[in-house]
Amino acid sequence: MQTQSQEKSDYQAAVSKLLSLADFERKSRVNDPPDFHLKRIERLLSYLGNPHIGQKFVHVAGSKGKGSTSAMIAWALAENGYTTGLFTSPSIHRITERFRINGEPISENDFAGLVNDIWPGVEKVTADGDIGLVSVFEFETAMAFCHFANTNADISVIEVGLGGRLDSTNIITPLVSVITPISLDHIAVLGDTVELIAGEKAGIIKPGVPVVVSPQQHEVLEVIKSRAHEQRSDLTESISAVSIDNIIHLGLDGTKLEVTVDHQSFEVHLRLLGDHQIDNARTAIGAVNLLDSFGIKTVNEKTAIGISNVQWPARNQLVANDPTPIFVDGAHNDASAAALRKSVEKLFPNRNQVIVILGTVRGHDPSVVARELEPLSPKFITTQSRHPKSLTDSELLEALGDSKIPVSANTANTQAALECAKRLANSDDLILGTGSLFIAAEIIEIEHGLEPELYPDIKLPPRP
Repeated sequence: MQTQSQEKSDYQAAVSKLLSLADFERKSRVNDPPDFHLKRIERLLSYLGNPHIGQKFVHVAGSKGKGSTSAMIAWALAENGYTTGLFTSPSIHRITERFRINGEPISENDFAGLVNDIWPGVEKVTADGDIGLVSVFEFETAMAFCHFANTNADISVIEVGLGGRLDSTNIITPLVSVITPISLDHIAVLGDTVELIAGEKAGIIKPGVPVVVSPQQHEVLEVIKSRAHEQRSDLTESISAVSIDNIIHLGLDGTKLEVTVDHQSFEVHLRLLGDHQIDNARTAIGAVNLLDSFGIKTVNEKTAIGISNVQWPARNQLVANDPTPIFVDGAHNDASAAALRKSVEKLFPNRNQVIVILGTVRGHDPSVVARELEPLSPKFITTQSRHPKSLTDSELLEALGDSKIPVSANTANTQAALECAKRLANSDDLILGTGSLFIAAEIIEIEHGLEPELYPDIKLPPRP
């Protein structure tokens, strides 16, 4: 029997092995470069016995809200008595969070076992020599399918990693596809117009598979409708299928919704903060309701309980409230930053000064996030997370300077930024951490005393 220290060592070795694989996220997919295709994940899964075949899935794509919507669908199905898998990315505190059964992350022991079980398949793909090297996300996708097969999941919710059409999760044929709001996102990778990005995300729509769509910009919806028509897929707009009859804002306790679907009314206490979560809940309910025609029967009241129990950190999360409120969100583009600004205005109406800790990752334009937050008259503190894709503090400072956005302080890491913010803040101010989920996660870890999970090429910055 393994000791606890041996299990921890095996887990850390498995994480290192996984992260030693290729990372294609920084490259462009717009013109289908050689690295991007579904042949590699198809080959890998074939070597593993095609664990995804025969499983039931809900597939979720979008620019914002796809993680929260996926979680709501999964929690709702679990509350209705189904053993429910959930595959999402990125993780907030630990990589095991990406693979869940009924909300519970995979154990470190099972994680290590899966990595070792799948690795021979990776070596076979490498030895084939004709379709390139397996990437981190392709491996994680295979892990998810294997984990859900091993645990006899009744149904699993699969969140797209990036884009849709060429994402490794697009190997599945789901019962229902879901597309959350689409906006300019990962421009260097997916394209520089919402129409191009919509085309990539709508690539998850399969022949004859119904799709539930969140409220979208007109030009985005037209792209999705065209794809659905080509695939002979029934398209359901969540705003038409799920009626929100009454909204009672409870402040930091969330929102109460009176919902009607298929002429049945029920109440949902939505604890995830922000008006955008209302649309996410509407879309999740629409997707769960659509599963009824595939034999996944649910009860509205249980669906409501499941949604009310969702815990999804680093998205509009109040981290601390004394002496100064600290609020975090992973907003990384103009649309998500606009939603964050509206949340701040509604949830903290009596705030005085807003002090923004801003850190972003490569591939996103930090100036668009800052511009959307400018109506709050914030003081910006720039910083960088420990994630290797993070813009350095000097790069971020230069980017904001080029956009004529004033910066009050520039810090080398999140710890220094948070200490700087606390020095500047009074009790009636608000400290807001945003720009990426990684900044949000690190602030949560610092404030709640959580031990960070460090990866092979990630080292903790020196304490200021």
